[in-house]
Amino acid sequence: MVSKEKRFVLHMVFASLMIFGAFTVPAVLLCIRYQDYNELAHIGTISISTFIIGFIGQKVFYYDINRMNSRICFMTTIFTWLTMIFITSIPFYLSSLNLSYIDSLYEAVASWTTTGTSVVNSDVMPIGLQMLRASCNWMGALGIIVIALNFLPTWQFVGRSLVITEIAGPGFMKINTTFRKTYRRALAIYISLTAIQYALLRLSGLNKSDSLITSLSNISTAGLMNLNNGNIISYGLAVKIIITTFAFMSSLNFSILLLATMRKFRELTEGPELKFHSGRILTTAIFITVILYITYNRSISSLKEFGNVLMQVNSYFTTAGYQISDTSRWPGAACAIILVQMFIGACAISSGGGIKAARTIIALKTASRTLYHHIHKNAIRPIKYAGTPLKLNTLLRCNLYIVMFVVTYLFGALILSINLDLNTALSTSLAMLTNTGTYINQTATTGILDDYSVVSKITMMFLMLAGRLEIYPIILIFFKSFWKNDNDFF
Repeated sequence: MVSKEKRFVLHMVFASLMIFGAFTVPAVLLCIRYQDYNELAHIGTISISTFIIGFIGQKVFYYDINRMNSRICFMTTIFTWLTMIFITSIPFYLSSLNLSYIDSLYEAVASWTTTGTSVVNSDVMPIGLQMLRASCNWMGALGIIVIALNFLPTWQFVGRSLVITEIAGPGFMKINTTFRKTYRRALAIYISLTAIQYALLRLSGLNKSDSLITSLSNISTAGLMNLNNGNIISYGLAVKIIITTFAFMSSLNFSILLLATMRKFRELTEGPELKFHSGRILTTAIFITVILYITYNRSISSLKEFGNVLMQVNSYFTTAGYQISDTSRWPGAACAIILVQMFIGACAISSGGGIKAARTIIALKTASRTLYHHIHKNAIRPIKYAGTPLKLNTLLRCNLYIVMFVVTYLFGALILSINLDLNTALSTSLAMLTNTGTYINQTATTGILDDYSVVSKITMMFLMLAGRLEIYPIILIFFKSFWKNDNDFF
């Protein structure tokens, strides 16, 4: 007999399979449109079978509860994501690309974690697989569990607990609406942004398939692997501006987008994260433009160069990672600024990766307050975020995550250095953990890592998953106590 907790986990996994089957239909349609019947057989079979199996399975293992502990939430997230990745790897393995299973798994992990990296050049990847990647990017960015909760009639109380284990980053902005209504609005907002971006890209001259794949990938900050492996230097200004704008919007805290749609602009401007995120992008772009202006003896057009730099900085700080400007001519100081700030990444509760702007703000305030107390030992000044004093537990969790992020980064770099030089190992580890996929001045083809060893690819897959799921779920599976049953399920 299946236990209560296993029944719940299976219910979630099968429900996600059903959603996956439905969301892969566009890939099937593109295979039909371009008469790619070889990939159609594989993707079509996966799409139909996962939808049917998922629909039946979530009915068989249906189990409605009103409370559960965090261990089951983490377990549900881990098993759901690993199942999705395994299923997604099958079409890649069976495709005409003749990929090894490790490479197929790598493609699946990169797709779900919205990391702009691949082992295959875009000009040889079949259109159906490109669309499959983009669909997984979109589901992975919003969260397959979040999407599934929109279509399931139950879990009114456990939805919040589940989503917290899947979304990226801490959330501090309060929204006066039910949690269930919030993630339904999240789905509606992301669908709307994707549709608007598609329409604008079509007007700018991109064809239908490129516009659709680009819209799904870019709104997920997953790079633009379908467009010349993410190198869009040669594309028109209109395309660059559209891509830059929507990458920035998708890197914002969802609370900001929700407040904007609710026309609560006063509350929107009160949050420090939007100011911090947009401010550092603008400031860094100005600083790098000045460096370039001085380096090239004032021989460049400052205004034109600032536009290119701003769009490139936005690409890295939103963890989208596409190449929109020629960074090979940037001096070392400019590259160092980008690499250091890649650690921060995007905003909390967004499709972007990294430590997150909210945690960085809290860490800076913690450091400032610690220095203040060294001078004024008896002073009592709580650390506030958006005007609200933060509890000690919140401070500890945020600062501990930063430590774990750095440790995981160094661990990844150490393993990668077995087969790579130190500079490449450090840069690659950062690119994978932040889900950027590329790093500045990458010597190989942007985003393409087909010549890396098996050990390196497995390490990079671990880093991508750790970055997307915020480290904790991935680390917990290595603890024996995590797998022990307890009586705290209800």
